[in-house]
Amino acid sequence: FETVGEGCCATGTYEMGYLCNQWSPYTCADANKYVFWDAFHPTEKMNWILAYYALNTTLVELL
Repeated sequence: FETVGEGCCATGTYEMGYLCNQWSPYTCADANKYVFWDAFHPTEKMNWILAYYALNTTLVELL
């Protein structure tokens, strides 16, 4: 990740919203460089990392 302190959408610090999409002029060009999509939600890449970690650590312990 190149940017961890702000989101990909809008100014990246306060907004979370329905207007954040790939067609919005305020959306970054490459969301894979960001941890957060908006001020609250992780990007698809970050969600994948979290899910992979959870499935390979926590799930193994539960089984």
